[in-house]
Amino acid sequence: MSRRREIMFQTDARHSSIYMYEPPMGIRQIVEPIDEVLDLGIDTINYVVGDCAILLYDTKVGEKWGHNVDLANHEVWHRAGLSLKMMLDQGIDPLEVVVDHAHERGLNLLPHLILNMLHTPPNRETNCRVSDFCTRHPEWQVGDEPDYPEAAHDAPNRLSFAVPEVRENRTAVIRELLFDYESDGIEMNFRESAPFIARREVEEHTDTLTDWLREIKLLCAQAEKAQGRRKRLVARVPATLSGNALMGQDVKSWVEDGIVDTLVAMQAGGDFAGESGRLRELAELTAGTETTLLCGLDSVGGEQTAEVHRGAVVNAYDAGADGILYWRYYPAPHRYPYTPEDYMRLRYLAYPDYLAHVDKVFRVGPSERDRAPAVTFGLEEQLPRELAVGEPVEVAIDVADDIAGKREIGELWGCELRVMLHEFQHHDEARFHWNGTEIPAERIRKVDWIFQMRPSTLLRGYRFHVNLAADALALPLKGTNSVRVELLKKDAQLVHPVQWIDVDIAVDYLPARNALRLDEAYNGPARPFIP
Repeated sequence: MSRRREIMFQTDARHSSIYMYEPPMGIRQIVEPIDEVLDLGIDTINYVVGDCAILLYDTKVGEKWGHNVDLANHEVWHRAGLSLKMMLDQGIDPLEVVVDHAHERGLNLLPHLILNMLHTPPNRETNCRVSDFCTRHPEWQVGDEPDYPEAAHDAPNRLSFAVPEVRENRTAVIRELLFDYESDGIEMNFRESAPFIARREVEEHTDTLTDWLREIKLLCAQAEKAQGRRKRLVARVPATLSGNALMGQDVKSWVEDGIVDTLVAMQAGGDFAGESGRLRELAELTAGTETTLLCGLDSVGGEQTAEVHRGAVVNAYDAGADGILYWRYYPAPHRYPYTPEDYMRLRYLAYPDYLAHVDKVFRVGPSERDRAPAVTFGLEEQLPRELAVGEPVEVAIDVADDIAGKREIGELWGCELRVMLHEFQHHDEARFHWNGTEIPAERIRKVDWIFQMRPSTLLRGYRFHVNLAADALALPLKGTNSVRVELLKKDAQLVHPVQWIDVDIAVDYLPARNALRLDEAYNGPARPFIP
């Protein structure tokens, strides 16, 4: 860990491991998720141990993946179960191997437990990720909640953690992961598949979830004493106090009562690359406590570029985060295995002072895969927004960099504001304001994305570019900036509304005054370089 800033990296026994390889897997394939991220500044591996109800290790108290398969209808998940069985038949417990290997490589390892428990009716044919426990207890399902509109996208077949037997089922697995393995604690995922109780149960059972976490914290302390190894309780949550409270997750008490050692705050209601207010709220909560706060970044969506992630990282540190978690690290376009560019993105995450001098993008807009529109945690995304003629829309965008300061010392190469308007036609008209000042039309470059043959999204409209570096007064403020768009005229024949999709600020730097950019070259006559 560098200057108390911790870098976590989520990997798992599934997508980049047991799903990919033909069984039987050897030790080299089992430990590959550890070895492939060595020497990148990562401190802790968060290792997903299964799909909650079924597990990918030699569990004695839970249910092993594929243990109850009769007829399979999913070739990938079926093969995963066969592969696990082959390992166990050879006396290889993959989790034990991974934990020991991580420690040999100088890394901490936290088993990561996804908490969704979904009931599936009995059937000879399954997808191979069905547990007997969940099948046997339809009476513990939350069910539909028509009186709660916010529950429209919840899984009605999930089991409620208000039921003591459901909690004890997961407690037994957590106890095993803490006591039977030389792990460094446990990470519990309260973000994916939330809420874990019914909406109607929130008032009565918020304290139930808090008391359950107290029980897990006590188990961590007991296992720590038994093994002489620190056992942290890490909770992954959406980055919103109010949104967690709506789900029955009293994060405020979890921190103030010293229950959780680390909070991992995941993007909710907006991207950290342009919106850090809710993360700042959590940082204020953890300040002065023993609880550390990490910012969680996804990389599956095409919009999650290296430059956008750098914007998110510096914004997170500026808001008060103590570190970064990368989860689902499968960046476009190659996804996996990783390329040299993918590895480069992971470097320097613990050093905001270094990243302050690196190109980045600050962005507000929807996520292709990171934030499902249905799961909002009571929050409303700033964008996308429909635009109506004569009704301006204003968006706030946070910028952690001191861009004006970089300009003063001659290290600012470029700074551009970009606004994407979907379904905007060539004869439509719009007015733009930047930090309260109207942008003259002659300073705006209008780019036609109505139809292009090159690879692009399904957006069809115009993107508007403004060179903010051309005028020192127009440079982004360090802090919160505002962009306002007003539609002045719209094609009356086109039935689709104009939508403001996203806005970003791309900032590029020089390594020093008058220095060369990496992509600059001179091809004229020159003396050869002699070291």
